[in-house]
Amino acid sequence: MKVNCLLSSAVTSWLVALAPVPPLAKTVAYGLSIAAAYRLVEESRNLIFDDARQSAFMAMNQELEQLEIALHTSNQEQKLYRAYAVDDDATYPPEVEQELKTSLEHLYKEPSADHPGETSPSTSITKGFYLAVKSLLEVKGETYVIEKVLRLGGGQWAKGKEQLQQILEEGERNGW
Repeated sequence: MKVNCLLSSAVTSWLVALAPVPPLAKTVAYGLSIAAAYRLVEESRNLIFDDARQSAFMAMNQELEQLEIALHTSNQEQKLYRAYAVDDDATYPPEVEQELKTSLEHLYKEPSADHPGETSPSTSITKGFYLAVKSLLEVKGETYVIEKVLRLGGGQWAKGKEQLQQILEEGERNGW
């Protein structure tokens, strides 16, 4: 509002100076016009500075909110790890972990793995598969094995949990 008033005052004074008025009036009008224009520039600088500072505060607040969300998410993940007793330090070296994953994927993709309900000797779970699942359970936890190895997450969670229990029971029954 103040800037608009200064702008209109500067323009009006300039137009008065251009009108047919006595030289003294022209001098006063030019002086008022220049003074209003100078004040207009100062106020514009202040507005630009205030706007820049307000934008910076908004950006900092937004970044703080994002950081707060990230910290909250991290805290929740740590609580879940503690609740499910998954230890970040209990990991295998990358080569061993990759070998276990490859072995599990290979065993899972075998024709016998496509029919978990069958009980014939040719479709029983092998010792290697049991040992790999057991190792991954210790390192990554039940959720990882059901979702990534057995690929029965989401709506098939109960089926995956049941299949995992069958794998563990058969391994214990065979003394592996």
